[in-house]
Amino acid sequence: MASKFNPIWRMIARNLSGLCQKCGKPRLYSVFDAFVNDRGPNCSSCWIAYESSLPLIKVIFDKMGLKKDDLKQLMQDKLVRRSMLNVVRGISHFGLRNPQPTAVPVVIVWNYTNKCNLGCLHCHQNSGHGIQRELTIQEKFRVIDRLADAGVSILTFSGGEPLICSDLFESIKRASDSGLLCTIASNGVLMTKENVTKIKAAGIKRVEIGLDGATAETHNFLRNTPGAFEATIHGIKNCAEADFDELCATMTLHSKNVGELRETISLAEGLGVTRFYLNRLIPAGRGKEVIHLDITKEQKLDALEFAYSKFYESATSGEGIQCYCRGMTYYGRLGYERSNGKIFTVSEALSGYSKMWNSFGDDVAEIVRKFTPGFGGCSAGITYAGLTASGQLLPCVPAPIELGNLLTDDLEEVWVNNKLLQYIRRRDKLSGACGKCAYNFVCGGCRYTAYAINGDWLAADPSCPYGPCSTQ
Repeated sequence: MASKFNPIWRMIARNLSGLCQKCGKPRLYSVFDAFVNDRGPNCSSCWIAYESSLPLIKVIFDKMGLKKDDLKQLMQDKLVRRSMLNVVRGISHFGLRNPQPTAVPVVIVWNYTNKCNLGCLHCHQNSGHGIQRELTIQEKFRVIDRLADAGVSILTFSGGEPLICSDLFESIKRASDSGLLCTIASNGVLMTKENVTKIKAAGIKRVEIGLDGATAETHNFLRNTPGAFEATIHGIKNCAEADFDELCATMTLHSKNVGELRETISLAEGLGVTRFYLNRLIPAGRGKEVIHLDITKEQKLDALEFAYSKFYESATSGEGIQCYCRGMTYYGRLGYERSNGKIFTVSEALSGYSKMWNSFGDDVAEIVRKFTPGFGGCSAGITYAGLTASGQLLPCVPAPIELGNLLTDDLEEVWVNNKLLQYIRRRDKLSGACGKCAYNFVCGGCRYTAYAINGDWLAADPSCPYGPCSTQ
């Protein structure tokens, strides 16, 4: 039904997402405010948009199933408004479909530099020395401004190790002042009290630090640097004391640390970590050279089950650390199966139980679940992209395929029209086990892994330990 009316949806969405020449606001914001307050917009130009767009607005909000009071509170959040505008702009390009690509990425992970103070065995960026050409501070500012103007919501400063760069704090402030929600991914070694104070003052809201074992021997093995464990622990403690909106730890599973999974999560929680990510070895960069350290199917199943037990406990009690999985979209399938479609992660970083939703009431979890067909599973090419230290847009962070340079190319133009991204989005054309699986809507497999191993972005994800399911 939705595809039948897509020409109409596109036309309405195009009108809604435009800037009103009379009041200077995106028409969508005026229409949302009018809808939740049961009164027409004050602006006569926006009133026309309001009347013509009511069918689409009702479709969106009926799907959300929110009470008016909760909806009003949700729409006051700047990040939510920015992301909703991005979704509607996406509809203007793609119509209503599943999955539902946004007009530009909601999230961009920026490898701010390729320089690094460690030599991690599994690094999919092959970080260490800087690449031949990294952006100057003025070029970085230009990229940040273009991301903000395009409507990106979240910018993660990653690397390499971003804290190596003396201009990092200026870039964070520039991005934060531009309306981007700023996060940072670090190995933690340089998270001194001074640096933690600086990144928080500059505008960082969420911090993510790698913790690859519960002991120095295990952590230092993967990080390939003596003393890294102690420095990382101090870094996590410093961040916990600074009270960021969210403090995350990430653990890349391999054969030499999988036995410490429970202890590592416990250690992280004791240090004040609120979210824990399980990563797997990715066949990219130096990760290709250590793929022999990958865990067995049985070990992966056990790790996923334990991670989900922690997630379920936190989701139902409202307390404790929450566990998510990256590069393992089938974690969403596991949660969906175990809870009969009630308590699961919609994507690698999204669920209705995140701390960020705490102030919006109990209905948010149900709303997020309803959007699973549009935003579930692998986010590459749908709502997320990578960005290199030289300004090149990537389908996802580990994929070394340059789509366009944001110093010169328009982000929305590249994102909407790039042939590879258009191909990646065809989840209805997945082949092999992923194409047969009934959990395509909440999983769909890691698209980069399918490409790296099989040479086709739409092939089956060979890392899946479950195999296709014919019924839900």
